[in-house]
Amino acid sequence: MKVLVAHTLPPSEGAATRIPGEFDLHEAAAAVGSVLPGAIIRGIEGRDEEFEGLLREHRPDVVFNLCEAPLGRPELEAHAAALWESLGVRFTGAPSRALALCRVKDRANSVLASEGIPVPASGTFPCVVKPAEEDGSAWIGRESICRDLEEVRLAVARMPARALVEAFIPGREFAVSAWGRGRAEHFSIGETVFANGLELVTYEAKWLPESSDYRDSPVSYETEIDAGLRGALVEAAGRVWSAVGARGYLRVDARLDGSGVPHVLDVNPNPALGRSGGIRAAAEAAGWSWGRFVRAQVDWAR
Repeated sequence: MKVLVAHTLPPSEGAATRIPGEFDLHEAAAAVGSVLPGAIIRGIEGRDEEFEGLLREHRPDVVFNLCEAPLGRPELEAHAAALWESLGVRFTGAPSRALALCRVKDRANSVLASEGIPVPASGTFPCVVKPAEEDGSAWIGRESICRDLEEVRLAVARMPARALVEAFIPGREFAVSAWGRGRAEHFSIGETVFANGLELVTYEAKWLPESSDYRDSPVSYETEIDAGLRGALVEAAGRVWSAVGARGYLRVDARLDGSGVPHVLDVNPNPALGRSGGIRAAAEAAGWSWGRFVRAQVDWAR
């Protein structure tokens, strides 16, 4: 089977409005290709004609899709998947519909709520102000937690576009990874362990290893999670998978309310696939080798 590992290239530093390294998929592509003998790895800027050109040149049986930010624009991730769909090639990861839905956070919340999946409420304090249509914790900082209307006003003014204001859930936070052929079959749960007053995952915590926020929010797969809580988190992630139409793999971020009920904060239908951290760490914590995980994704491509 011929596999093409296709990834988008990061924007130039002058063109980037976020950290260019956030969109550097070279490492992820190399990690995927390292366990797929004969795989072809190609990076593209993300112009429409480049997708067709890759297929015409290499004629792959499957595309391992790592096209997360065509033209340096993460809002075009769903468009990349739609192009693969229109070209009739099997590809890994989420379909365009799931990617488009999960990017618009309030719309995704409405879908989850309609399925009875708890999400943060609105109109209460403390609250969190975040972009309604961004990913990767962009524009989220310590000041995103607001405790009065003036703090909300200032936080909304910092947003580059439409803002979402939702209740801050004070309990433990978990990253629940799920993967499977047609449904969520395998799960791995990590807990974000906050320290030194940090209360949420900020943009720096996610993308700047030298920052204090990064050091103060590690994800641990060794913290204590009792059977009841584990079951509730797994059930929530499985229901989210079905609600958004996920495929291949998925990450759900959830926090516990005062009664210990998981509330879904965010749904990432194509989480990071680097050499360390992200869903690779999750799969390995569940006893899967990296090679097994990658090969399964190729087998499950549609």
